[in-house]
Amino acid sequence: MANISAIAMPKWGMEMSEGVISEWRLAEGATVSAGDDLVDVETSKIVNTVTAQAGGVLRRIIAQPGETLPVGALLGVLASADTPDGDIDSFIAAQGGGAAAPAPEAEAAQAPEVAAKAAPAESNVTPLRAEPPAAGVLAKLASGADDSDLPATPIARRLARQYGVNLHNVTASGRHGRVTKEDLEQAILAAGGTLVAPAGAAPVKAAPRDDSAVHATPVARRLARELGISLLDCRTSGSHGRVSKADVEAAEALRQRLAAAPAAPQAPAVPAFEEVPLSGMRKTIAARLQSSKQTAPHFRVNIDAEIDALLAVRKQLNDANSGAKISVNDFIVKACASALMRVPDLNVQFDGTSLKRFASADISVAVAIPDGLITPIVRGAEGKGLIALSNEIRDLSTRAKLGTLAAAEFQGGTFTVSNLGMFGVSQFDAIINPPQCAILAVGAGQQRPVVRNGELAVATVVTLSLASDHRIIDGALAAKFMGVLKGFLEQPATMLG
Repeated sequence: MANISAIAMPKWGMEMSEGVISEWRLAEGATVSAGDDLVDVETSKIVNTVTAQAGGVLRRIIAQPGETLPVGALLGVLASADTPDGDIDSFIAAQGGGAAAPAPEAEAAQAPEVAAKAAPAESNVTPLRAEPPAAGVLAKLASGADDSDLPATPIARRLARQYGVNLHNVTASGRHGRVTKEDLEQAILAAGGTLVAPAGAAPVKAAPRDDSAVHATPVARRLARELGISLLDCRTSGSHGRVSKADVEAAEALRQRLAAAPAAPQAPAVPAFEEVPLSGMRKTIAARLQSSKQTAPHFRVNIDAEIDALLAVRKQLNDANSGAKISVNDFIVKACASALMRVPDLNVQFDGTSLKRFASADISVAVAIPDGLITPIVRGAEGKGLIALSNEIRDLSTRAKLGTLAAAEFQGGTFTVSNLGMFGVSQFDAIINPPQCAILAVGAGQQRPVVRNGELAVATVVTLSLASDHRIIDGALAAKFMGVLKGFLEQPATMLG
């Protein structure tokens, strides 16, 4: 089996324990060269691509899109074209993998009316009421260009194929612009289609009970027939154990009393809601921040800084350089890096047992993305000019939102800056990003009244809040750092020299 190699779930970063198969770039039988892209894998932070370590033929695809697999799990098999299938099966068994995925041609295209009947067997699938698309509403959704390259979840693509729906006619709302099962259902409903629940068969009406064998007087039988009462539900108080007219009347009286009885109080209606599953990223954020809040004793130091001089320097730099788009946040990142060089005891990491003090300021910059938050890192920020720093932060932020950061670009860091000023937030508290020991929360720059030399004046003021881990950083040290940071922001030339 020397010519057979495994495609395994990689480990991108110390914190990665599993990944979700997003999409295979190649089909079974494709010829592969070393370095070719094989499969996209989504982790808690990014979507990355597994590349081939050797050449060959992609003989088997084991992991299917949507599956979550641990690090090291078998995703597929590369081998030479002449390798016997039996050898590949033995290799998969030795690796602990499952049966190979069925060939694409094994999935026979079904007519929508047949698929609608078969769909209830699928978990989490709402089948379409059987209706030939040529004669029904689905014909509106069938036309369009080839949709095989359009991003879609596995269930949505399977249902679209079964119902004859072209995905170009469906508005996508899933992660990374993918069409979801819900999107497909909404398109069908909007086109006038009908959806039924998997177990939603119409209730079967019970057949009337045969009471012809019940002994009853002729008058009682005629009255029961007129009132729609089964003689089986009547007492037998007549002579010779027969149902009498009085027995039928008693059954009718009981039915009337039950119908007139007040209905049992109903439980209050539950407000409509949508249950939204947490993404892998959201779960990771929740676990890390909960651990940080529970483990690290947070304390906060707040300070106000006047940034009118900073705004003037920013305008001069941007006016003098046509390609420059320096932001206030870029100045704050630069000022934090400079302040960490002056107060190196904050430029540290602590894992609960050992303390690491770093010679370079690697500043993590919090970036909001659709699924949560990610903190790409500006390495060695203290040694970079403002224009270079600004361009790097903008590039990292863009790639963070696209999910294309490498693991090394967001793991680590010695200090974090979280800025909500662009949302009009004047002040807030942030939670430390472990194993770092401090995070700076930055509010909006606002014009406020200040007193200078005993006289009232107006200045642009920003409120800064430093959250520190009290196991490592004391109040005096935090106050010293904030004083240095305030000086750099109020006199920006001092950090540009």
